[in-house]
Amino acid sequence: IEVVDLYLLPEPFSGLLAGEFGPLLVLSCRVCLEEKPIKPLSCCKKAVCEECLKRYLSSQVQLGQADIKCPITECSEHLDETTVLYNLPHDDIIKYKYFLELSRIDSSTKPCPQCKHFTTFRRRGHIPTPAKLENKYKIQCPSCQFVWCFKCHSPWHEGVNCKEYKKGDKLLRHWANEIEHGQRNAQKCPKCKIHIQRTEGCDHMTCSQCNTNFCYRCGERYRQLRFFGDHTSNLSIFGCKYRYLPERPHLRRLVRGSVC
Repeated sequence: IEVVDLYLLPEPFSGLLAGEFGPLLVLSCRVCLEEKPIKPLSCCKKAVCEECLKRYLSSQVQLGQADIKCPITECSEHLDETTVLYNLPHDDIIKYKYFLELSRIDSSTKPCPQCKHFTTFRRRGHIPTPAKLENKYKIQCPSCQFVWCFKCHSPWHEGVNCKEYKKGDKLLRHWANEIEHGQRNAQKCPKCKIHIQRTEGCDHMTCSQCNTNFCYRCGERYRQLRFFGDHTSNLSIFGCKYRYLPERPHLRRLVRGSVC
């Protein structure tokens, strides 16, 4: 059995176990408050059980976080990459590595809009002719062959500059959104995409086609994890965006993420 400095561990324990990845103490989890064999966090030596840590890490990856803070609010440290990778499911590991790669690259490298393959734009020393100036940002992805514009990170727009393309794309999206939501008092199911019309009642809807539960107000699927709240919780990461700071989305995500 490995000897541990107990003065570094403020929580009481009832036994010491030999773990494959370090000493496991029977401690009270700071999140769920249940006593379990736990390896304390390396940054602050606080006890968070494996189940709670996995849920927390998965929720942070879903929010697009690569630099993940310790789940203990009074600790200002970030979790190391090894801890994060060991406690994430396979699908989240792929996302986490992608976000991690994005956080480390400079402006000369961008992912393909279709397959996420990274491409580095190499600037040439000579001044291009007007004929070549238009095509200098044209990229064909070597992985999926998708042709895109490196400058505005959009599908390639032959004969149209980035500003004009973005303006036209914005108008097209606005028009499509009006057509899609043109039905009076209707919301689209997030799973099967059929429109559901509400005649009365609360915002909790159940799709008659696929039985998916979703919020009529924001259109998001109802999700709930123990200790992380649900769609009706103001401070939950799964909460409806209209329930808390609807006009300040960045602050809302920051507050909800810090509460976790």
